Amino acid sequence: MSRRRRAFTLVELLVVIGIIAILIAILLPALNKAREHSRRTRCMSNMRQLTIAWLLYIESNKGKLPGSNTDVNAHPHDWVDAGDGIDALKRGTLWPYVNNWEAYWCPNDRIHYMRTYSMNSWLDGEGPAPVATRLSQLKFPTSTFVFIEEMDPRGYLINSFMVLPYPSAEWVDIPAPMHDRVGLLAFADGHAQQWIWTNPSTWQRTGFNQSVPKTDDLKDLQGWRGSGPWPPGRVP
Repeated sequence: MSRRRRAFTLVELLVVIGIIAILIAILLPALNKAREHSRRTRCMSNMRQLTIAWLLYIESNKGKLPGSNTDVNAHPHDWVDAGDGIDALKRGTLWPYVNNWEAYWCPNDRIHYMRTYSMNSWLDGEGPAPVATRLSQLKFPTSTFVFIEEMDPRGYLINSFMVLPYPSAEWVDIPAPMHDRVGLLAFADGHAQQWIWTNPSTWQRTGFNQSVPKTDDLKDLQGWRGSGPWPPGRVP
């Protein structure tokens, strides 16, 4: 005599579905955190690769820095050219050292740039003058940033990332909020690090040349720009 299998009741099905939903709610934040950590690690690896390429170019050119601007017609030694296509990367002086476009791009990019990194304007760029043109002029390589993630409301990154020296309270360019409230930087000695933002204006800004008095985030960058005057407590 065969037995009939009892089907799940509606209540039992709802209980199972509820348990699954609870498990998803518990695991999803951890999965998202792990995914963000992976992307952040990859982004820092990209920035280190670009910094190594920057150092190799300098070694190959007897200590001369590549230009941090983006106009190879006006400055043939600029690291990339203007534009948002791969040809703009190929025209730059760092392409022979890093010839993979993904190294110029943050995997967390939500703006869909071809390139998400910009270079410190003090390193043979827009300045303000006087700018460094040779590696020997960098007195504090461990605390001089080379690459930073930037957002440009014009649609793609143009020129270098300008930081006005202390005591200016004006943000000229915009750090890109690719990793929520954390910025990433690569420095002239080849290391990359996280930059924890403390002021909401840093990740909420949408325009250039905005004055934000008394922000520690701007003072951090002024301490890392490579040239003084330095903010109090941030002397290299």
